[in-house]
Amino acid sequence: MRFIGKREHSDFDLVMAATVLPLLAVDLILAWFVRIDAMGELRTLAGVSIGSVGLWILVAACCYCRWRGITSLGDASQLLAWALLVIPAITFLIPVAGRTPCPLVDGALARIDAGVHFHTADMVRLMSRFPHARRTLVIAYDLLGLLVIAALVVPALAGRARDSRRYILAVLFAAILTAALFALWPAAGPWTVEGFAPSKDQAEVIGALALLKSGQSLPEGTKSAVVAFPSFHVVLAVLSVIALWNLRWVRWFAFTLGTLICISTISTGWHYGIDVIGGLVVTYLAQEGACLLVKPVYSKGDALGALAPDSSSAVLLES
Repeated sequence: MRFIGKREHSDFDLVMAATVLPLLAVDLILAWFVRIDAMGELRTLAGVSIGSVGLWILVAACCYCRWRGITSLGDASQLLAWALLVIPAITFLIPVAGRTPCPLVDGALARIDAGVHFHTADMVRLMSRFPHARRTLVIAYDLLGLLVIAALVVPALAGRARDSRRYILAVLFAAILTAALFALWPAAGPWTVEGFAPSKDQAEVIGALALLKSGQSLPEGTKSAVVAFPSFHVVLAVLSVIALWNLRWVRWFAFTLGTLICISTISTGWHYGIDVIGGLVVTYLAQEGACLLVKPVYSKGDALGALAPDSSSAVLLES
């Protein structure tokens, strides 16, 4: 079945509903299976998503803008509303994945890096000699959220909502793949085996993983949603750059920031080199999956547009 023209925004809603709602149900089933408070999780999900005032404001804004014919604001509101539902759905996957009995594989990841003569500790020590460069990379690492918001909103406001629609679907698919890999090959981070001092946040990770593995509850405020392999920071950075790439006025800023974020995952000591490679593979698979549902429509001004057929009636969504 094909969806074209003005129906694209409503067809996207159907695709998202068919993806997010089953994922929320799976969250609850997995919570019960791994002995996490499923009812407590249900209350949390309901409060964050359905009970969110911001969500209903965005839904109302989307409907109003559609009624008034303000397409760009309607698209941006739609995407932000879905993001408020996607975030709790994918965030809970990480502690569930960390609950599996699979042992930590930090030693194996470090050996893979050593096989290509790469050590995260060497990068951390090198960057300590250049405090300004190190500070820049730390700032870049923390700016990922800004890049994610830009990838959600800016293309929609610029009349390229389907780029953001592919983006949010790709993030959803990537989160599921990342959680599955984290469940099978959990790791804390290179500081545990490469002999450099962790930061305060990094030091919390090994304790949180130990609690999850032992079946205990995490204290409120404990950081647990940290994945070593693959790097979800890399996934989000690269997917964000892809979403913004067709906007020439922001393309190179996004590319530069995304590149710095990918480098910072190692220079800050959070990740092994193989984590970055794994993140790139997950990114590719997730983007391909999103493009199967939300078809790219190229024009002469787009990246690769010269290689794509020029058709104003191209298929937008297909299933």
